[in-house]
Amino acid sequence: MFKTKLNSTRSAVLSTLALVTVACSWLPTATIAAQEKPNIIVILSDDGGYSDFSFSGDANFATPNIKKLADTGVKFTQGYVSASVCSPSRAGMLTGRYQQRFGHEYNLPVKPEPGDDYDFNGMSVKEKTIADHLKAAGYRTGLIGKWHLGEAEQFHPNNRGFDDFYGLLGGGRSYFTGNKKDTDYTRMYRNQTPEPFEGYLTDKLGDEAISFIEKNQENPFFLYLSYTAVHAPMEAKKDQEALFEHIKDPGRRTLAAMTLALDESVGKVMARLDELELTENTLVVFLNDNGGPSDYNFSVNKPLSGVKGTLYEGGVRVPYIVSWPGKLPQGEVYTKPVSALDILPTSLAAAKAKPVNNKALDGVNLMPYLLGENDAKPHETLYWRRAAFAAIRDGDYKLVRFPDRLPVLYDLSKDIGEHNDLAAANPEIVGAMMKKLFTWETGLSSPYWTTHSKWIKQNRERYSIFTSVDKK
Repeated sequence: MFKTKLNSTRSAVLSTLALVTVACSWLPTATIAAQEKPNIIVILSDDGGYSDFSFSGDANFATPNIKKLADTGVKFTQGYVSASVCSPSRAGMLTGRYQQRFGHEYNLPVKPEPGDDYDFNGMSVKEKTIADHLKAAGYRTGLIGKWHLGEAEQFHPNNRGFDDFYGLLGGGRSYFTGNKKDTDYTRMYRNQTPEPFEGYLTDKLGDEAISFIEKNQENPFFLYLSYTAVHAPMEAKKDQEALFEHIKDPGRRTLAAMTLALDESVGKVMARLDELELTENTLVVFLNDNGGPSDYNFSVNKPLSGVKGTLYEGGVRVPYIVSWPGKLPQGEVYTKPVSALDILPTSLAAAKAKPVNNKALDGVNLMPYLLGENDAKPHETLYWRRAAFAAIRDGDYKLVRFPDRLPVLYDLSKDIGEHNDLAAANPEIVGAMMKKLFTWETGLSSPYWTTHSKWIKQNRERYSIFTSVDKK
């Protein structure tokens, strides 16, 4: 009987030891697995000027927190977006594919134009977003801020890979507390429930981002922090605007205050990452969605020509940073062309995640280039199109095609401001680039919706007005 009890006790001890061994062997593996999957944050500012950040231009615009992000990461001097206006730029970034491939060529209309179908006014449901891919890889996914990719149910962020959503479905709204005139386009939502907010919108979005990080700090997360700043309407907090009395132009003064609020909000998010000891294992991308619309928000894109809506450099070249202190070099400047299309494949590579479909991506994984493992250009050729206006960058040459005049050609290695048109002296280069552009266009879809004639008119005027202003 004693022997039986001894055997029973021995079995219990061995079972307990086995369980402890299993638990101990599992816990480090889980920890290591979590560490191998970095958190990923994409921060998008809206309508900022190319030189309106202290890390890329104007010292009058104090953005020390965003500059710190550049100092702890890689700053791109030739960072591009795939469109010169808000909605298609976001569609390209979130899918890693030229948005014209799925009919997303224009900004979404606030109300469908004649002939448009509301059920098709949004980012194609046949496309997968970065949130879809990362969610399938075990990430908690969140969108804080501006969506602008469709208001119908099938386009809602919660149906496009995002577990959590706080923000607006449209393209812009007042920065102050919601009012009775809010529509579905401007109303603030928490997931699919309207929720009025108090305070200043830029501050609120930063606070919501911090809350998301705190709730998900134990597991890998993907956060798309999509600010409306510094998109119109031009509304700043009075105390911040008072800090810029030395700026004589009242419009620039308001813009400087709005930019400061953006920088402080980003700084608070980054500080919370530090406090939670997440910085080393968090890949952070900061960029602007398109060039600044100087005629709307007093932004400045110099030394680039052109503005939002145009396909000159001032419309599509943007401030762009990638930071990952535990993995990437710090304080580096990368001078070869990169694209917002690269964010998705780079994030998937960092997360060691596989895409959830087999559609070909136009973006590339930037990690080998940033780590010095590949010295080639990530992109030899980049393309843009909006209506009959189109552009191609091939090597250092940039060609812009118009519907109402001859194309122009620039050598960006010598002429970043696109002042000296080389087209007449180089007909063979123009012909080859026009052919390459046309070949790309044969793989695109027809636009799923139209754009109002007033925007086409504005676009034509911007090409004439802002390039001539910049060249004086």
